[in-house]
Amino acid sequence: MPWRRQRHRGSQLDPGTTGIELPPPTGTTAGTTEPDEPTTVAPTSTGPDTGTTTEDGPLVCDEFVPMEIEPVIPRVVLVLDKSGSMISEESGFWDHDADPNTPDITRWMSLHSVVESIFAGLDNVINFGAVLFPSLTATGSYGPAACPVDPDPLVPIGPQSGAAILAALPPADTMTIAGGTPAAAGIKVALDELASLQDDEPKFIILVTDGAANCKEGTVTPELFNAYDDNLPMVVAQAAAMGFPTYVIGIDIEDVFSPTVVDGNPDNTNTYEKLNELAELGGTARPGDEKFYNALNQTELQAALNSITQQVVSCEIKLGEPVPKMFYIQRVEVGSDDDAGQQVYEGQDTQVANCDDEAGWKYTTPDRDAIILCGDACEYYKETGVVQIEYGCFIG
Repeated sequence: MPWRRQRHRGSQLDPGTTGIELPPPTGTTAGTTEPDEPTTVAPTSTGPDTGTTTEDGPLVCDEFVPMEIEPVIPRVVLVLDKSGSMISEESGFWDHDADPNTPDITRWMSLHSVVESIFAGLDNVINFGAVLFPSLTATGSYGPAACPVDPDPLVPIGPQSGAAILAALPPADTMTIAGGTPAAAGIKVALDELASLQDDEPKFIILVTDGAANCKEGTVTPELFNAYDDNLPMVVAQAAAMGFPTYVIGIDIEDVFSPTVVDGNPDNTNTYEKLNELAELGGTARPGDEKFYNALNQTELQAALNSITQQVVSCEIKLGEPVPKMFYIQRVEVGSDDDAGQQVYEGQDTQVANCDDEAGWKYTTPDRDAIILCGDACEYYKETGVVQIEYGCFIG
């Protein structure tokens, strides 16, 4: 029985690599198909009748043409807090590794390190962008100069953007970042960036902050810092309504109300409750009492970002067209030939019944036009973004 291989990176069919002559879509003439709207058709053949037919005639094994599939690449904007409290002597240092025998480091150093680590594993399966709040020009003055946010992202969303983001961020060991917490303005920039993208890929915002939002637009000192910015929940809800969920990570947030004093922090505000509210409005609330991710050290910050990015990357693989009845999936390879530890799932027994408990794959629809990778297969796909499929063919 002959095998045919398809190499997949997600759900978009690239007609230019199939060897199939595509008929024009309805309402157009040949040669005028729009390039951003690829047309998918079943492979064609003119061989003997085997029980499976297409618009152009019966399908035979020897003429099943492999199709190149492009990946579903999520778009993610990191909205990162670089306020002065991330490095301040009073609150900016923490026991990053839960080991009292190691020196404390700044929260900014931990955030920088964790962001760098996710790029190492996910830069090829997620298109990242980054926004800083406040901007690099913010100062520590008690006034509007502490609250600017650039109208454009620090780095726009794009493929393999991790290195550019790391180069644009303040260095991990910086002791000069300053400013307030204009989180609402930061989310608004992320929302505008995602809304500007003309594609159907899934889109997300990840907010990381160590305090309550202030710097409300149109407010004067001292209310600029001492009042919670109630624009933040509104803009997070707006993003969710537009289809852009917001994940919320808090850095060492206490479940207490702040005092009413002129100290640069919102008065009588429970930041823990405010971040819980944001997670619910953003459509990403976790089960239980703690709706957001509250990281008490760098290890937990790493775990929070890992958990979120694992949710963002989908293990569902669109096959372009339903697998014809005379074919079956014989072999699934996750990772390319040059990836160490390439995972291979061979034989029909790797078509699993329970994706939660077994490694392999299963069809996600009765039409057999998509599969989902399960267990270790899913985890390795999230690391590499590459899967190859070989089909078997029943003859006779």
